[in-house]
Amino acid sequence: MTETVVAIEVDRPASEVLDCFLQYPIHHLPVVRAGRLVGMLSSADVMKLEFFMPRVAAQSARFLDSRVTIDRVMRTPVISVSSVTSVAEAAERMVGAGVHALPVVDEDDRLLGIVTTTDVIRSLLHGVPRRGVVPPRTLEQPPADDPCEEPEYRLRPTDTEYRTAMRTAVELHVEERDPRYLGKTLLYLDQRRSSLEKVFTLADRFLRTGQDEQTHALLLKSIHAAKRAEEHATAQARVPFPLE
Repeated sequence: MTETVVAIEVDRPASEVLDCFLQYPIHHLPVVRAGRLVGMLSSADVMKLEFFMPRVAAQSARFLDSRVTIDRVMRTPVISVSSVTSVAEAAERMVGAGVHALPVVDEDDRLLGIVTTTDVIRSLLHGVPRRGVVPPRTLEQPPADDPCEEPEYRLRPTDTEYRTAMRTAVELHVEERDPRYLGKTLLYLDQRRSSLEKVFTLADRFLRTGQDEQTHALLLKSIHAAKRAEEHATAQARVPFPLE
């Protein structure tokens, strides 16, 4: 198990849940009351919180805290294990409950640590005995592409061509010689491309590295950064985007 656990008190503001997932490489957050486990939150629950939040970034935390409490969004009852639970039993509980993490508690439900699917897989790779045989995984075939909807691909410009285009876009916009908004549009799309490339790179790494928790946390951060950039670009953030 991982003994250094990031946890949150149940009576803390809901916006602090978002801060925990942004600041630490985690995607499971135990909820405690006076040190005793009372609930569980995951990165999926964080995504749900975004539906309660306004588009204006400056108002998000205050709006969320006035309408949502942690005890309303946390999952209860919590399936937990003790420090002497076998790896096989912990894995069976995860499979049976459809979860990816189990808090580890003592006899008084005080939080001692957390064990995740990554921990289980890592232990199995080091030769921990298992009961039974894990059946081979059947890979689903991806759906065939519709031949009637063949995408149209464009050639990527060379680095020199790209730099020239961006310099031209800046000149058009700054000098106000952009009646058809080509410069402004290209600058916005370049910003959007930069944000989405970071998301794409981390998503690809996340899928290739066994979906580890640190990469998952970085992916969440890049998604939030892309959303914040879009809020600025659409004048829905407190600090205006430079092109506006």
